Amino acid sequence: MQSGVFENQDVPSELLSALPYLATIIVLVLISRNRQMLALHFPASLAKPFRPDT
Repeated sequence: MQSGVFENQDVPSELLSALPYLATIIVLVLISRNRQMLALHFPASLAKPFRPDT
C-alpha cells in the first residue's frame, strides 16, 4: 500500500479556518479580471447624481 503525500503532514488549524476567505478572494479576483464582462453588470445609474423631483 502506498502512503499519501500528505499523510504525515500537520495542517495548521488557522490555515483551515482561513480557507473560505482565501477562496472568496480568489473568486473575486478571477471575476474582476474581465473588464468588459464586469462593465455589462454595472447598474445603469452608477455615478449619476440623485436629483429628486421637487
